[in-house]
Amino acid sequence: MFKNFRSEISKLFVGSKINQESLDQLEELLISSDVNIETAGQVISTLAKKTISKNGNIDEITAHLKDVLIDMLMPYEQTLNYQFSDVPRIVLMVGVNGSGKTTTIAKIANNFVSKNQSVLLVAADTFRAAATEQLQLWSEKIGTDFISETEGSDPASIVYKSVLRAKELGNQVIIIDTAGRLHNKVDLMDQLGKISRVLKKHDEKYPHDVIMTIDATTGQNALKQVEEFNKYVTLTGIILSKFDTSASGGTLLSITNKTKLPINGLGIGENLEDLKDFISRDFVEEILKN
Repeated sequence: MFKNFRSEISKLFVGSKINQESLDQLEELLISSDVNIETAGQVISTLAKKTISKNGNIDEITAHLKDVLIDMLMPYEQTLNYQFSDVPRIVLMVGVNGSGKTTTIAKIANNFVSKNQSVLLVAADTFRAAATEQLQLWSEKIGTDFISETEGSDPASIVYKSVLRAKELGNQVIIIDTAGRLHNKVDLMDQLGKISRVLKKHDEKYPHDVIMTIDATTGQNALKQVEEFNKYVTLTGIILSKFDTSASGGTLLSITNKTKLPINGLGIGENLEDLKDFISRDFVEEILKN
């Protein structure tokens, strides 16, 4: 994680010199900050081409590094689409257990409602009664419609019915909460693929968005999670949840560099308002200021 990153850089570039030794040490620092080896190598290669003035100092070196990181992340800034003509808009939410998925769903739903969009929340995590209850509580708090099935029922079945219900109620948005699943559990991942296929029986364009929540504290394993989920459902974006100024800038660099997936937002707290747009410049300045 990028904790105390700036102070660590200061130790590397003694006398403000960029040489092979200091670059090698910086590469090691990036890797220890959850940047994968390939991405760290690209950062170092680009930084090595930067010219440092004769009177350069650590601020200048840090500024060059900041520019490199911003340039890498900026192409992946993408806010969620809250204005659309094709209804119902279907958002499928995926992620591993504990990634903050259900809370993120509530934040997204709240944003849609604030823009006068009628929302249906779908409890397709039929394995845990607590998950359904949590989503229903959020639904009541935000003021959305809600649909669920009995515990243990087929998740794909409730997803199929949700489209019919949304059209009946006139909902403009459907947000589907799927079961948190480990990326290495093939049977559960197959079931996620089934949900996507069932939606396409209604319309080949469904789902419009497939968003994966990533816990900011996961570390380098997050990249593996994204790659595995992307094999079963075509991801359209990621939201980094549980983010603070010391967590997981490296993870996000690795994911975007390897998968080219957009970043749809950052979850910065538990409140409904705690989902902010991803702005690469702000993000990089946050992780480098400590």
